[in-house]
Amino acid sequence: MLAFSEHRRSSPSLNEIRPGMGASRSAVRRLEERSEEVGIKMTDLRRILFHGLLEAGPRATAVEIWKTLCRIMEHGRAPSQGSIQRNLNLFVERGILRRDVSPDRLWRYSVAPERKTVLAITFVEAGTGRKIACNAPEVATLLRRVAAEHGLAVQGAAITVTSSVSAT
Repeated sequence: MLAFSEHRRSSPSLNEIRPGMGASRSAVRRLEERSEEVGIKMTDLRRILFHGLLEAGPRATAVEIWKTLCRIMEHGRAPSQGSIQRNLNLFVERGILRRDVSPDRLWRYSVAPERKTVLAITFVEAGTGRKIACNAPEVATLLRRVAAEHGLAVQGAAITVTSSVSAT
C-alpha cells in the first residue's frame, strides 16, 4: 500500500468557507489587487490562503495558517501544507507578504506594508535629448506588471521617443 494517495485533491473553493468565518472581504480584495499589480494570477486557493493568513493574524507560521484554514473550511478540506508554502514563498518574493525568522527558527508571515513609492518615468526625445516627465499611473502599472512577470522590479524608466510630427 502506498504511503500517500496518488489521487490529487481538487482545489478548495471559496464557498467552502464556513458562514461567519474568514477574513473581511475588503481586506482580502486589497491583497488580491496588490497581487494582480505584481503579476500574480489570482486563484481560489490563493484567495482562501489570504483568508487563512488574515484570520491567523500577524506573525503566523505556515502551520498556524494551515490549522486556521482547517478550522474555517467546511469538512476540513484545507489546501495541503505544500501548496500553502509554495504560495507563501511567491507572495514573499513579490512583496505582498513579509517573512520574519524568529529566534526559534520559525518563519512567521505578515502582510507587507504597501509600497507608496512613485515610479519616475521619463521620456527622452531622441533628437534633442530633452527630458519630459511622464505622470501617467497606468504606464507605471504596466511597467511594474511586465517587470514582475519576468521576476524583476522597476526602479525607474527612461523611454526614448521621437517626434510624432512628420516634416512634409
